[in-house]
Amino acid sequence: MLKIALIGATVALLVAVAPNELMAQTLSISPTKLEVPAPSQQTTIVVKSSGKETSVIQVRVMSWKEGTAPDKLKATRDVAVSPPTTKLRPGEEVTMRVVRVKKRGVRGRECYRVLIDRLPGVPKADEAVRLQVRHSVPLCFSS
Repeated sequence: MLKIALIGATVALLVAVAPNELMAQTLSISPTKLEVPAPSQQTTIVVKSSGKETSVIQVRVMSWKEGTAPDKLKATRDVAVSPPTTKLRPGEEVTMRVVRVKKRGVRGRECYRVLIDRLPGVPKADEAVRLQVRHSVPLCFSS
């Protein structure tokens, strides 16, 4: 019980002392689920940065079986994203094109996860930790 109270107090202290540092860099992703009905083979996703610093964004697509855990992923080249990496200034947004490049047609439902990573920048002298933030957006093509 004492450990839980100490952890809660530590988190509360961090939020009270440094709310700007904890909430400084965020990404907004829209939409949060991508459904692509046939005959379309493409869609878009919008990534917006907020905060005080430029964010470096990396986007990848991984094969995923719908209904399984979102971390059960496999590398794939069946879907491409453009641009795969970009820099976003505070308040800037980018529309990314997501295209199924696999030659064989979709049979039933074919699902993937679009992984959007905000990569940690170079730490400043007064920073102990820089975090990598990942968004995982489901993407499904259907016939």
